[in-house]
Amino acid sequence: MSSPFTGTRHLVRLVLRRDRLILPLWIIGLGGTIAASALAVPSIYDTPEKIAGYASAVGASPVSFLMSGRQAGIDTLGGIVANEISQVAQLGICLMVMFLVVRHTRAEEETGRAELVRSTVVGRHAATLAGLLYGVSAALLIGLVTTVAMLAVDLDPVGSLTYGAGLTLLGLAYVAVTLVAVQVSTSARGALALAGAAIAVGYLVRGLGAMRDNALVWASPFGWAQRMDAFGDEQWWPAVPLVLLTAALLVVAGRLTVRRDFAGGVLPDRPGRPRASRFLSTPLGLALRLQRGLVIGWAIGVTALGLLYGAVIPTIPDLVASNPDIAEVIGASPDVEEQLIDAFLRYIFLFMAVVSCGFAVTSVLRLRAEEESGRAELVLATGVRRVSWMAAAVSVAFVGALLLSLLMGLGLAVGYAVGLGEWDRIVEQVGGQVSYLPGVLVVAALAVALFGLWPHRALLAWAVVAFVALQVMLGETLRLPDWVDSLSPFTHLPEVPVEGFDPVPALVEIVLAAALVAVGLWAFRRRDITTG
Repeated sequence: MSSPFTGTRHLVRLVLRRDRLILPLWIIGLGGTIAASALAVPSIYDTPEKIAGYASAVGASPVSFLMSGRQAGIDTLGGIVANEISQVAQLGICLMVMFLVVRHTRAEEETGRAELVRSTVVGRHAATLAGLLYGVSAALLIGLVTTVAMLAVDLDPVGSLTYGAGLTLLGLAYVAVTLVAVQVSTSARGALALAGAAIAVGYLVRGLGAMRDNALVWASPFGWAQRMDAFGDEQWWPAVPLVLLTAALLVVAGRLTVRRDFAGGVLPDRPGRPRASRFLSTPLGLALRLQRGLVIGWAIGVTALGLLYGAVIPTIPDLVASNPDIAEVIGASPDVEEQLIDAFLRYIFLFMAVVSCGFAVTSVLRLRAEEESGRAELVLATGVRRVSWMAAAVSVAFVGALLLSLLMGLGLAVGYAVGLGEWDRIVEQVGGQVSYLPGVLVVAALAVALFGLWPHRALLAWAVVAFVALQVMLGETLRLPDWVDSLSPFTHLPEVPVEGFDPVPALVEIVLAAALVAVGLWAFRRRDITTG
């Protein structure tokens, strides 16, 4: 007789086989970014005066509290490193486990592959347990990379271990959250939306509690992980509520797995309109409908991100005054406030352009998801031409990237204007953000070309995003060779607002993006449709 967990070992091996590229990309991309940041910070804050200046400027900033919480030991090098990496590390590990777990649970049921697997000798809970073990393993790897990176720069071993453990436990908590979302929703997109909303709420609740320095911080798993006080008065008891929450959510996920129908969810599907509009029957209308939630979610997120970074700008002169080396990192003179702000704006423009790359690649790769699931084949069996179907989805990705650039720039400009009272620079700053759009389009076009030429390798587009992010955020710190820097499309664009806008590089990159899209369309017309 088989148990509910029969076949788990085989499913775990299947998951690892399928993600032999995706998991290393996550570990290298996220873990590498965390490690590179941890290795770079000590060289900037290498004197007691600089450390004290950081503690004075950042340790009293409400915006810093909102974005990173109240980090213990902010007047030590370990506390500074933890504070600098916390935003990327905490959000990154939660998003990583969310995507990985949904990919191998709800997405498998949605495509019908899980039904084929369950026709063999596989227990009812085997897929859930395999997804759990996979998510736990990924979180442990990121926690290990973070701890090793901290130890590599001679930070306090106890503080390093405490921070790594808190980060790992936070990831495990959101593995459990995602497993519950998988049981509740009937689609992968719905599960991602529910789990993503839980991450956003937890992050914002911790931030608001840290700003007000009240008990609200204890209402969030992010707050529990941070209150382990790495590099301060380390305490391990806040790990208890993280463990209890994870265990409780896993019990809920297990019970829901038994109670719900296979391929169904606790929340029923909402019936659509009895008649579709004429526009929905077109390839563009279908592409917009399929990606409507994606565009809206990213639009809200990047606008909020722009507002946050815009609000940070007033603190830059004080921060640089406490440590002139920061000016060197962002490429400005510490004695000229206008240069400091322009250099910081350039850095933020580039960072948010990389964020926009994430949306563009996600949007383009929806083509591959539609093809793998067999839905593309159904659409193309009608009178819809291949080029029209693919071009409609690519158009949504490109126009969406433009919309996000406008919203990012507007959010940044409004946050900047509220902080400094300079409302006359809104158009200039929105234009500055849009000036980096050609680089985003090149990255998206590479994803289009990969989908057309090598559909089974389309996910390599995320390696391009990871490289661009590394070059933008840590290229100067890591002193990458010139030929490596030149591989990033953003390297060839003018450094607005530090430099004036030059249309020639932008036009060249737009033409390059158009050529790559043309290659992708041409290849898609001539290759077979592949599913599974």
